[in-house]
Amino acid sequence: MIKIVTDPSWKERIGNYVKKKTHFQENYKDDFSFIGFVENDTIMAGMLFTDFDGYNIWVHLSIESPRIVKRSYIKLMFDYCFNQLNCGRMTAMCRDGYLRNERLLKGVGFIKEGVIRESMKIENTYYNGALYGILKNECKWIK
Repeated sequence: MIKIVTDPSWKERIGNYVKKKTHFQENYKDDFSFIGFVENDTIMAGMLFTDFDGYNIWVHLSIESPRIVKRSYIKLMFDYCFNQLNCGRMTAMCRDGYLRNERLLKGVGFIKEGVIRESMKIENTYYNGALYGILKNECKWIK
């Protein structure tokens, strides 16, 4: 059974998990909030939230398997950003053309806003990043 973790004792482990898999910039150190999804002490998924400026927040998501993506977890992410933090916008980026990630983002309501050329470094090669955003008034997951 998967449990949701937000306890500070998990912050470093969840942070390292997401950073490694999402080609996250290392300079964030501990300046992020997170939600982790753990099964038998194994991290199955994690979300990091960074660069909150009072209106916009960046979300970084990594999952081990599509079975992790449940409606209640999607609602949790949007509730945290839009209701608890009162964000007006969420921003995400994935490797352009990586269909699994792009389908997930579009499927939950993010809109592809453009491509940032050669912005993602993966194993010493730069790839284009697909920029996605969703506004609070567009989100079907919150009330």
